[in-house]
Amino acid sequence: MAFTVCSALYLSMAFTACSALYLSMAFTMFCCIVFTMLILCFLLYLSYLIHLFPLSTWSSPSTQVASAPPGTQACSFDIRKFHRTCPVSPHHKPWLVTSDPEGNFYIDHVHPFGTSSASSNAGMIGNAIIDIWTSKGVGPIVKYEDDVNVFRIPTPDSTFIDGDYYYAYDKDEAARRILPLQVPWHDSKGNPTFLFVQIYIGFLWNIPNHTVSLPPDKLSKFRERVCTFLNQYEGHQCLLWDIDHIHGSLCHISFVYTDGCSCLPSMSNFAATFKGNEHIKHYAPKSMISDLRWWLDILSEPIPRTQILCPRGPLQDLQIFVDASTSWGIGILIGDAWAAFRLQNDWKIPGRDICWLESVAIELLFYILEAQGICNADLLVHSDSQGAIGAFEKGRCPNWHMNMVLHRVFPIMAHLAISPTFRYIQSASNPADPLSRGLLGPYSTRIPLTFNIPDELSVALLYV
Repeated sequence: MAFTVCSALYLSMAFTACSALYLSMAFTMFCCIVFTMLILCFLLYLSYLIHLFPLSTWSSPSTQVASAPPGTQACSFDIRKFHRTCPVSPHHKPWLVTSDPEGNFYIDHVHPFGTSSASSNAGMIGNAIIDIWTSKGVGPIVKYEDDVNVFRIPTPDSTFIDGDYYYAYDKDEAARRILPLQVPWHDSKGNPTFLFVQIYIGFLWNIPNHTVSLPPDKLSKFRERVCTFLNQYEGHQCLLWDIDHIHGSLCHISFVYTDGCSCLPSMSNFAATFKGNEHIKHYAPKSMISDLRWWLDILSEPIPRTQILCPRGPLQDLQIFVDASTSWGIGILIGDAWAAFRLQNDWKIPGRDICWLESVAIELLFYILEAQGICNADLLVHSDSQGAIGAFEKGRCPNWHMNMVLHRVFPIMAHLAISPTFRYIQSASNPADPLSRGLLGPYSTRIPLTFNIPDELSVALLYV
């Protein structure tokens, strides 16, 4: 208890001292020394609290909304100028010197927004706030940078009432429980009260329906951004900033438009050709223009996309193994059941290599899972291809053919609400390895072909 009070006192000093940092250099130095001591305390304190409250800091809004019981509400809080409330350790200040056009140099005594260390340092304080808050009976809580989202779940015989539900706290009561920390909450940002439907980190979360989507104004803004880029730069040169701007926007909304992940590499690959030069111009390649047209069509759909968030439950190990070999083909093993696909003679063209083939094995697996009616699950999938695993985990790949695999598979994953958890296995230990080399299992356990192989694959593979 004394340690909690001590940490709360130091947090309070770190926040309230910010306004006086520029008034007195001596006082600034004192605050920075206190802040350094505070970080050391946090390292010990967080280690202790994480064992007590492991889900308080590391959970995600999608997980909370997916598993929210009836009556769950959420309220977002915004920390005002979060990075600017974190004093800089004195021996770090030489790396935070800035200059003006007149040649004057200034030392930044607090963390500026945008530095690599700013998010980490502010995040440590933010994590401590959430852990202390959770210990006061508030939660679950999730955060992203300075945006904190507090959930509340109905509890019987509680004080605060909203409709048919009783809760242990409202917004004011939740804030009161950590009042000694003196967190500088923003007055105008965040939600005024707890809500069933809220906007948080740019997405519209419908807790009773367990869905997430883009708010209408955000959808319109991103659609207009894509349209503007196509109008201005199709057939014309653009700067690196133009690419980064549109690419960052689409990366953000790919959380809802998961099938759009495979339409992002053309932009990142194009941006790489600039080699960091912000002043030269290049023509956008046809692949990027084609992907942007796909994005424009998707964002212009009459009924906006809504992503259903389903609780996956615990990880299921159905003994799923996939493998591929360029000497014969693809093998898939689900428990004792197997499927195999033999390569056609002319399967290999530029871009189609063993990594592509391993990715196709995962693609065919999902067609089988769909045919078997498996859905709403977190499934363990074993593969001996680090490249294929990496492509599926990132949702994109520079290789065009592998990217098309992802483009076909991700809508199926979203429709089935299947989250694959990939685990690497060495080829020598992969039970699907013999299948990929033509050593087939008994006919009685063969998985029947009850789906249509896409045309892009039927010219390269044959079901056996």
